[in-house]
Amino acid sequence: MRKLKTGVAILAIALGAGMAAAQEVPTPKSVLGHDVGEDRYLARYEEEVAYFHKLAASSNRIKMFTAGKTTQGKTFEYAVISSPENLAKYEHYKEVSRRLGDPRGLSDAEAKALAKDSKIIVHIDGGMHASEVADHQLPMALAYKLLSAKNDAEIDKILDDVILVLWPTLNPDGQDMIVDWYRKYLGTPYETSRMPWLYQEYVGHDNNRDGYMLNMIETRAVNSAEQEYSPVIWYSQHQTAPFPARIWMPPFADPVSSNISPYMRIWTNAIGTNMMARFEKEQKPGAIAMARFDNWYPGFLDYIHVFRNTISFFTETAHDSATPKTYDVKDFPDNMKDLKAQIWYPDPWKGGEWHLKDSVDYMVTASMSVLETAQKYRETLLYNRYQAGRDAVKLYSTEGPFAYVIPSGQADMPEAASLAQLMISHGLDVHQLKSPATIGGTSYPAGSFVVLMAQPFAGLAKELFEPQKYPDAIMDGDGKPVDLPYDVTGWTLPMQLGVKVDAVKTPLDAGLSDALVKVAKADAPAGGVTGQGSSYVLSRKVNGSFKVLNAVLAAGGKASFAAGSDESIVVSGIDRAKLEKIVTPLGVTATAVSQAPMGQVVRKGRVGLYRPWGSNIDEGWTRWVFEQYGFGAKSVYNADVKAGLAGKYDTIVLPDISGGRQVAAATTAPVAGAAPQRRGSIGALINGFSEKEAPAPYAGGIGEDGGAALKKFVADGGTLVAMNNASDAVIDLFDLPVTNILKGVKSDEFFCSGALLQILLEPGTAASAGMPTDPIVMFERSPAFAPKAGFNGKILASYAASGNPLRSGVLLHPEKIQGKAAAMEVPYGKGKIYLYGFEPQWRGQSHGNYKLLFNLMYAH
Repeated sequence: MRKLKTGVAILAIALGAGMAAAQEVPTPKSVLGHDVGEDRYLARYEEEVAYFHKLAASSNRIKMFTAGKTTQGKTFEYAVISSPENLAKYEHYKEVSRRLGDPRGLSDAEAKALAKDSKIIVHIDGGMHASEVADHQLPMALAYKLLSAKNDAEIDKILDDVILVLWPTLNPDGQDMIVDWYRKYLGTPYETSRMPWLYQEYVGHDNNRDGYMLNMIETRAVNSAEQEYSPVIWYSQHQTAPFPARIWMPPFADPVSSNISPYMRIWTNAIGTNMMARFEKEQKPGAIAMARFDNWYPGFLDYIHVFRNTISFFTETAHDSATPKTYDVKDFPDNMKDLKAQIWYPDPWKGGEWHLKDSVDYMVTASMSVLETAQKYRETLLYNRYQAGRDAVKLYSTEGPFAYVIPSGQADMPEAASLAQLMISHGLDVHQLKSPATIGGTSYPAGSFVVLMAQPFAGLAKELFEPQKYPDAIMDGDGKPVDLPYDVTGWTLPMQLGVKVDAVKTPLDAGLSDALVKVAKADAPAGGVTGQGSSYVLSRKVNGSFKVLNAVLAAGGKASFAAGSDESIVVSGIDRAKLEKIVTPLGVTATAVSQAPMGQVVRKGRVGLYRPWGSNIDEGWTRWVFEQYGFGAKSVYNADVKAGLAGKYDTIVLPDISGGRQVAAATTAPVAGAAPQRRGSIGALINGFSEKEAPAPYAGGIGEDGGAALKKFVADGGTLVAMNNASDAVIDLFDLPVTNILKGVKSDEFFCSGALLQILLEPGTAASAGMPTDPIVMFERSPAFAPKAGFNGKILASYAASGNPLRSGVLLHPEKIQGKAAAMEVPYGKGKIYLYGFEPQWRGQSHGNYKLLFNLMYAH
C-alpha cells in the first residue's frame, strides 16, 4: 500500500511539472500594460508584486512569502522559484543550508553527504537604492525568463538544483516614491531630475550602510529573513558602473577584510570572472571589474552576510534612468577614449544609445551567470560553506581572540546590553555570567556578557569590536596618497557606543562554562524606581535617561539638571507608578529622594531640524534619532526659515550639508547685477538647487533673507547647533571669528574620509554633561577650528596638541589638526552657536556622543 501511494505521489508530481511546463505564464505586458525595460516606463512596487502574484497563480515553480512591513506600512514580499519538487521540500533545504552554515556537531563526512543531497539557495534582489531604477524592474524580467522557458536545458538544470529567493526590491517605499516622481514629471524638462527628498524615510542612500547596526525596520526585516532561509549566495543589484563601463562586477578592489573566510573571497572572485565570460559569450561589451569598489566597510546590507559564510556581492549597471541617452566617445574620461582593452576591462564599450532595457538585459545576464555558477558548483559551494564555519571555529579555538567580554556595571549598561543584543540579532551566540568569574586573568561581575569566539560567525564580532587598521598601500613611495578610500575606514562599535569591551587573548579556563548561560535576548539590568521620596534622580550618563526625561516633560512633569559633579537629571511631578512603567523597559534606574539636588530647571525645548530639499542623509538620521528619544523636533524647510524663526523655536539644528551628504549645491547661474553667488557649504545652504535642477517648489535654499532670519533668531536668544560641514556654512553666514583650518586643504595635506578620532572635552560645559573627558567621535570629511582675534566663546573640545588622535581607520597627516578645536560655543547677540566638527549622531551609531546633541535640546 505504501509503495502504491508513493508511486501515485511521484506520478502526480510529474504530471504537475508537465502541466507547469505546458501552461503559459503571463507576460509582464499582459499584466502591466508595458514591457519590462520599456522606454520611459517604470512599474511601482504594488504593480510589480501584483505581477509576481499572477506568476504564482499560473505556475507551480514559484511561491510568494512575506517578510514584515516597511516604514510606510507596505508589506515586504519575495518569491521563491525552483522546481515543484524543491518547493515542496523548501523547509528541509533551508534547514540543511543553516546546518551547513553552522558546522558544530557535524563531521566532514556528514557535511559532504548533506552537500551532495541538498539544493543550493541563492538570493537575488531588485536592489535597495530606489533611484537606481533598473534594479527594481529586473526581477520581473528574470522571473518571467525562468518560468516561461520551455525545453531550455540550462534553465531546467537551474530549477532542478537551485532554489532562487527573488525579492522585487529591498526598498518598497522608495520604489513607489521614485516611480511617482518620474511619472509626474515625464515629458517635462524635469523628466530626469532627482527627487528632492530621501527615498527611504530616514536614511535614503544610507539604507545600504545600516547592515551591521540594524537601525531601520527594513534592514531588520531583511536581516531576519536572510538568516531564516540562509542562502549560500547573496547578489544585490546597483547602479551605476564606473563610466563608460556598462556593468561592474567582482573581483573587488583591495583592501578586503581579513575577518571573512578565504572561501568567501575566492568564490566572489570566481563568480565575477564567470559573469564576465558570459557577457562576452552574449556579445555584451563593457564589463569591468576591480575598479573603485572594495571589500573593507562591513556596514553594507549587501555585504554583511559574508560574515555568516554567505558569498555576498553586488553589481553596478550603467544608466540609472528610464529615459534613453546617447553617449559619445568624446565624452569619455581621457584615459578611456582610446578604447583599449584592459585586464579587468577586456571588451570596452564604444558608446552609442542606451536604454533602460539594455540595463535590465545586462542584469538578466549577470543573474543567469550567478545561477549557472551555483548550479554547476552546487555541491562544492555547499561543502565550502561548511568548511568556512568549521575553520572559523578552529581558528578562534587555537589562535584567539578566544572571547570578548562586555562587563556589567558600566556607566551606561543599557547601551552595553544593546551591543550584546546586536550580536544575537546577527546570529552569534552570546552568554552571560551567572556569577562572578575570572576570564583571561581579569575578574568580571555577574551579568557580564561573553561572546565566545569558537563559533562559525565569530569573524563578525572581531570585525565590529576591534579597531580597524587600513592597509598602508594608499601611499606611494613619495608619501603621496593614491587609491584613497571613498567610504568610512573605521567603525569600531565599542568606541562609537561608549561601551567597554575586553578581548580575551589567552585560552579560556575549562571550568568557565559552569558560570555561563546562553541568552536568547540581552537585557540590561532591570530598571525601575528605588528609594523613597517625591523627586527622582536619573544618571545623565545613561542615554535612556533622556527618553525618560522627555516622557516626563510630555506628561506634565518637571525637571532640572543637577548642579555639581554628580551630573544627574532630577524629575518630579509624576506619579511613581507611571514613572515605573517608563523606566523599567528602558533598563533605567530612577532613585527616589526626599530632598532633590538643586539644579537648573529645564523644560522641553522647541526644536527645529532644518530639512533642505535634496537627499540630505544626515538630516534623516538626525530626525530618526530625535524620534527614538522623544524630542519631537519639527522639520524646518526653506520657507519656514524665510518666514522667521524667532518665538517659534528655542533650538535650530543644522545637519551636515556637504561632503557627499547633500545633493543640493551652489549651482545657480549668476545673474547680471546680482550679489556674488556663494559657494561651498554656505552656497548649499543659501542657494540650494537651481531652477534647472529642480521644479520651482524645490528650487533655492534659505536665500539671503532666510540667512538674515537665522541670524535674527540667534541674536534674539535662540540656540543654533551646526554639525560637521554645516559649521563651515555658519562660520561664513554669521561672519564668526573662527577659521575652518581644513577648508580647501588637498588630500596630500590632510585626508580622513571617515574614521574614529579621540577628542578632549573641556569639563563643566553644558554640552559635555554626562560625557567622559576623552570620547571618540566620527570624523567624516569634517572641519576643524581655530579662533580668530576677537573670539570670546568657548572651545568645547579639541584634538591633543601632540600624538595621533586616530583610534580606528585612516587619517593622513594628523599633525594638521593637533591642538585644533573640534567643537566650539560662540556667543552671538543674546544667543549661542554650537559648532561641531563631527556628527555626534553619525548614522545612528555614535551613541556614546548623543549627549553632546541631547544636552542642547532643552530650554532653561
